[in-house]
Amino acid sequence: MFSFDFINQSAFDHQNAFCISDEYYTYAQFKQRVFSIAAALKNRGLEKKNIGVFTQNHLDTYASFYAIWLTGNAYVPIHHSYPDNRIADILEQASIEISIGVNSQILKTSAVDYIDTALLNNHQGFGETDFYNHSPYDLMYILFTSGSTGKPKGVQICYRNLNAFMEHAYSLNMVLEQGDRYLQMFELSFDLSVVSYVLPLQHFGTIYTVSDQNIKYLEIYRLLEEYKINYAIIVPSVLAMLRPYFEDIDLPDLRNVALSGEAVPLKLTQEFQQCCPNAQFHNYYGPTECTIFCTSYKIPREEIPAVNGIVSIGEATLNQISKLIREDGTEAGYDEKAELYLGGTQVSLGYVKNEILNQSSFLSIDNVRFYKTGDLVVQKKDGLLYYLGRKDQQVKIQGYRIELMEVEHLCKQALKTEAAVVAVKDNRGFDNLVLFVKKGLSLDISDALATVLPKYMTPTRIIELDEFPLNDNGKLDRKTLKISIENELISH
Repeated sequence: MFSFDFINQSAFDHQNAFCISDEYYTYAQFKQRVFSIAAALKNRGLEKKNIGVFTQNHLDTYASFYAIWLTGNAYVPIHHSYPDNRIADILEQASIEISIGVNSQILKTSAVDYIDTALLNNHQGFGETDFYNHSPYDLMYILFTSGSTGKPKGVQICYRNLNAFMEHAYSLNMVLEQGDRYLQMFELSFDLSVVSYVLPLQHFGTIYTVSDQNIKYLEIYRLLEEYKINYAIIVPSVLAMLRPYFEDIDLPDLRNVALSGEAVPLKLTQEFQQCCPNAQFHNYYGPTECTIFCTSYKIPREEIPAVNGIVSIGEATLNQISKLIREDGTEAGYDEKAELYLGGTQVSLGYVKNEILNQSSFLSIDNVRFYKTGDLVVQKKDGLLYYLGRKDQQVKIQGYRIELMEVEHLCKQALKTEAAVVAVKDNRGFDNLVLFVKKGLSLDISDALATVLPKYMTPTRIIELDEFPLNDNGKLDRKTLKISIENELISH
């Protein structure tokens, strides 16, 4: 269960809670910042409000989250680099009347009051008797994800949701010890960031955050090696960037490695396992709407089950139910591809101020709340679930239904390199496949693809890149790839 135990106890105050930009901060220092910010919120009489937090790689950002919770409010992370119109949209949708930031340089709006934590002195003004008594359905945070219309959608997560998630996390029986060292590589508007700081603090561990001032994947490599990290949740795209260094990477101190945020490639996993001889690997899957991750799979060292070169996502977590639903609404059987529905106590309260989307995305089955993930999945007779791609990544070419993930897998297999496939429409409105690969392949790409792909599945265009673009969370930025091609088509 989620708790504030580390705040109530003083026995561990001398231990390091965070290492940010190579500077350590103890639990005592962190708690002092939590109480200072909480006092400022209490003095303004704030309760059951959504409070915007302009996030930075700074102790006060993390302290703001806990201060907001202790005073009975919910936080809404807003990255300081967001465009003005996106910030305005988030502030309006979440009804944010006050925001918090680390210094006065951060973008503010005259319509929203602002607390500059850099101006808050270290004073108590807040104690255990001031802690708000939460109910299960009180909001903890709202995370805004990209919407298909271009308008961000705010996912509301309550204490009941996070408690259910934490209950499952503990059921995995990971060995988490006082003083362990944890990697936190995620931008704070991404839900994997939540477990990356909540879990360590509940075990009196030290959180090593990834600076946004350096090349992200190289900074991750440095932190893993230099600080002998014990627990890391990593996005596969970041591992792919580190692949050229695998021969030199030796991480014997890593005990737990979680791969999450994207489909987990089999070959990449096997190669990275060699760098982490003492680590237990897991694959964690889950949309933001189902609270961080809601299926898990303990990845073995040998004979890893996979489909299309993607590691199994395992089974639904302790408090979740999985159903595979055909387009006609009936439940699919084994070996049958269908959309994954997830139900249970981790399922979000829904999107803020978006009842139309709530009605289309959430439903009740046998009095259990379910979320329609939009992901195509198959369940094999071994009981394991296998991710096949997004429903919206299925395209029709020459009358054939084609899964982009399958084409991508076969391209990787034929070219023995990382690859990405996107679909773009031509001037007649028909889908065409575009393949992106790394520069410098010493083979005829077209001939190699012809050995594994039928003509109708073969990309009509091949583009070589120096590096694949990644978004703030380290995921492969397919949207950028697609936009680059669409813009080129428009300009011509």
